[in-house]
Amino acid sequence: MNLVPTPEQKRIIEYPALPLRIAAGAGTGKTTTLAMRIAHLVGNGTAEPEQVLGITFTNKAAQELNERITEMLEGVAEPGRDVEIHTYHGFAALILSEFGVLAGVEHDSRIITPTFARQLLFDSIGSGEYEYLDVTWRGIIDRPESIASDLGDNLRTAEDLVALCEANDGELYEERAELAAIVRRFEAEKRRLGTLDYSDLVRLAYRAVTDHPEVASRIRSRYRVVLLDEYQDTNPAQRELLLKVFGDGFPVTAVGDPDQTIYEWRGASLDNFAGFPRHFPHEDGTAARTLSLTVNRRSTKGVIGFANAIREKTGDDTGQDLKPTGDAGPGLVATRWTRTALDEAEFIAGTMLELSNQGYEWRQMAVLFRKNKDIGLIQQALEEHQIPAEVASIGGLLAIPEIVDLHAWLRVLNDPADAPALLRILLGSRYRLGFADILPLTTWARTRPKSDVLQPTLLEAVDNLDEVETVRPDAREALDEFRKLYRQLLQDAQGASLVELARRILQATGSWQEVEAMPDQTRLSVRLNLHRFLDLAEEWSPLEGRPSLPAFLDYLDLMAEGNTEELTPARLSGQDAVALLTVHRAKGLEWPIVFIPALYHNNFPSRVRSYEDPYEKAHVLPYSLRLDIESLPPLLESMDRDDRRQLLKKRHDRQEWRTAYVAGTRAKERVYLSGAHWYGTPEPLKNPAKPSEFFEMAVDHADDLGTDDPGERPEKLKYEPVGDGAPDPVFPDGWDAAMRLMADDAGWAPRRAIDLGVGDAYDERVQHYQDKLFRIPDPPPPSEPEPLLTSVTGLVTYAICPQRFYWSEVDRLPRRPSSAARRGVEVHRRIELFNRGKVPLDDFAEDSYDLGPPEVESPGTRPWEAFLESRFATDKPMLIEAPFDLRLGSSTIRGRIDAIYSPTPDHWEIVDFKSGRPSKIPAAMVQLEAYAIAAVEVPFTSKRPNVIDVTFAYLGGGLATVSERADEAWIDRARSHLTELISSIDRQHWQPTPSTACRHCDFARFCEAGTTWLEDNG
Repeated sequence: MNLVPTPEQKRIIEYPALPLRIAAGAGTGKTTTLAMRIAHLVGNGTAEPEQVLGITFTNKAAQELNERITEMLEGVAEPGRDVEIHTYHGFAALILSEFGVLAGVEHDSRIITPTFARQLLFDSIGSGEYEYLDVTWRGIIDRPESIASDLGDNLRTAEDLVALCEANDGELYEERAELAAIVRRFEAEKRRLGTLDYSDLVRLAYRAVTDHPEVASRIRSRYRVVLLDEYQDTNPAQRELLLKVFGDGFPVTAVGDPDQTIYEWRGASLDNFAGFPRHFPHEDGTAARTLSLTVNRRSTKGVIGFANAIREKTGDDTGQDLKPTGDAGPGLVATRWTRTALDEAEFIAGTMLELSNQGYEWRQMAVLFRKNKDIGLIQQALEEHQIPAEVASIGGLLAIPEIVDLHAWLRVLNDPADAPALLRILLGSRYRLGFADILPLTTWARTRPKSDVLQPTLLEAVDNLDEVETVRPDAREALDEFRKLYRQLLQDAQGASLVELARRILQATGSWQEVEAMPDQTRLSVRLNLHRFLDLAEEWSPLEGRPSLPAFLDYLDLMAEGNTEELTPARLSGQDAVALLTVHRAKGLEWPIVFIPALYHNNFPSRVRSYEDPYEKAHVLPYSLRLDIESLPPLLESMDRDDRRQLLKKRHDRQEWRTAYVAGTRAKERVYLSGAHWYGTPEPLKNPAKPSEFFEMAVDHADDLGTDDPGERPEKLKYEPVGDGAPDPVFPDGWDAAMRLMADDAGWAPRRAIDLGVGDAYDERVQHYQDKLFRIPDPPPPSEPEPLLTSVTGLVTYAICPQRFYWSEVDRLPRRPSSAARRGVEVHRRIELFNRGKVPLDDFAEDSYDLGPPEVESPGTRPWEAFLESRFATDKPMLIEAPFDLRLGSSTIRGRIDAIYSPTPDHWEIVDFKSGRPSKIPAAMVQLEAYAIAAVEVPFTSKRPNVIDVTFAYLGGGLATVSERADEAWIDRARSHLTELISSIDRQHWQPTPSTACRHCDFARFCEAGTTWLEDNG
């Protein structure tokens, strides 16, 4: 790439390999600058690519950084030589994967997400006795979760908190002691289950490098340069771990934007970035230098000016104002204050339609919310106007009508006593009952004799519908229809997986048919949101036991109630749809057009619900146990309570303004900010809302698109679904009744049209639809099939059995977890670690290595020991885990070679390690055939070899090798063989080929040919 750096970038790129802090404003090209700095340091000999370590926050950011660095290294380093990129938690996990035994970590420990940790905490609450805590309150889980998180973020445990409570008196510490007991049970439960949460990773990695300094030295010796990306979001524990390994003048470059520190509520410390120069000084003790990136390449001048105005409110003095590029356009920042939240939603939808007419795609627009509760009305407005939209958060997803209905069915199938869920179904669009229809059911349930334990439920009344009197005939018909469907789904739920049950509900209730009948844009929105929910159901797995419906519903409740989802950037589908998400989930993303709604008083900026005062709140970690006290408000127990509150409010307000800054800087071209006098769904608040400080500040820097008067308080704020409200003037009894009439009497509709005075228009419309139905043009000729893209493993699978390939790659069926595959991955991982001290944590999956057919387990020498005793452990490979894309005709084969050794400059030995004994499956040779052709055709290095050997190194039961010399004739035969396989795949030849491989096939139990072979051959 031929990029010309700005003077700011040039200073950073050419800065020596010394500790350095980079204050990088939003949109200033920090990723490109970091990549160019790495290329410069590799180019001048400071470090080899493998000696560069990059650490960032998310897997997505790690992937982007790795791709950018790879681009910049072209022409600087040989292909196949990669830098090492991890997430902060991934780096800690890497340390534990190698040295965890020194900190008491089992090798097979499982890492759990924050939502699973919240689930464990919830279980831990129920097993204790309490005098000071009110555990009947559902929100109680937030308190042990908060203090457990703070303990981990400060390298503390429940035992440290217990000791502090025992040394202090008073009700505050008694309550804190009960919280500590919950956290203690939580930590014990994690140990019992063999699980680690994210804070455990850092704390235990810190213990390993602190208790064993030689471990820190070994890790440190592997690198020459370290990059810390998004450093402003790190917590004190992460800082201390990095200091322990890379302190004392090591060339660490920390990049961050203090104006985007929006995760303080989950442990991010302002002191980490602010204090970097003194935390990571030069070897002689002098403070690290700070360089800045201020030229914003993302946004227009108007957006940048607006962002700088927000920045003034953050109170930060570390960063600098953003500057536009010389060719930046003027852009637009606009405000609109409407009468009601419905009017605001209509304004946003209308503006989007105008922008669409101007040529903008829907995917180029986003609506960013401070809170999930505000998503619903705007999502409904977009649906009303047929604007496709995807909701990128579970909290918002569970409020979408189609998801609410599906969720309600799952709840009723799980708990027959869940009356709110049952009412949602019965009062909804499918059954269209009213409260008057429900009254006989509730009367029946209330008047039935109680058992010793239970009051009869509303669902029991439906189940005993024949005993319920005074039910209208059409209501009785609808209830009977519901009863039949409920019984069928209840039967289907037995043994069905969660995702299969959800799919059956959607099918049985006619939801998919309703979706297909929707207008195109609305259909896309609903599909995206339903599939997002189905993906969640399919991916979810509990900590213990099999996935169950009650556990899944609890998981949804915990995710919707907590903030854990806000910690990760949204994963958007890439479809042409407007994104609806919170500001926290939008961090790191960008769109040409951004809408920021609901800017009313105490909503954005949000108000402080409860001040985090450690002298008043038991769930707030006392300052004496914190590592970041210098960045915290200077609270003292002797201070007046209101004075402490003022200090805490100031801290909260600054974080809210930083959140506003993140929202404003997501836009490239235009920002629309809006609010309304009346909010509250469906019942409006008693008094009109006032504009927030954010909105008022925006007015001074924006075009005013209008301000409406509040008027009288509206009766309700709700989009009415079709069929509610006033009777339909055309079909007084509803369209469904009209459809039944037309089915019985074909002349009813024409007569009705004449009665309404629209007979001619009716006939014209009927003719129009008949033309569309019966004059359908011939279908277009079939399009050319997509070029084949498969992996080496896939090609080996096809060579073994085409039917197995079909079920693995084409029409994918579920597969059992494979212990042999997991062991194979582990062997590859350890060999890679041995060869270059690096394991990309994102590659710990089976599809990250070309594992080939299942390998036979072997007694005797373990694979790792066999490797250490082999010649491969003493010879350094030229390339390690070398990825390639091999083109054969129009097809592409992707693979990754374990190792390429070069005994002499023109001689390569390509080696694939296997953890089992030598394979008796001839098709396994396809793997080496693909590798040999890749060695000839893919430019792994600037010089191709004259001699190529290909080797399987089997490590089960001691080293055994199978090698062949890949001369020109051998490679020609290999190319013909692979071309033949690809041609068969293109022709869709999926015939089964039974063999000994059937013994290890996931699909043998329902493959007739495979079952027959196994019966015949034992």
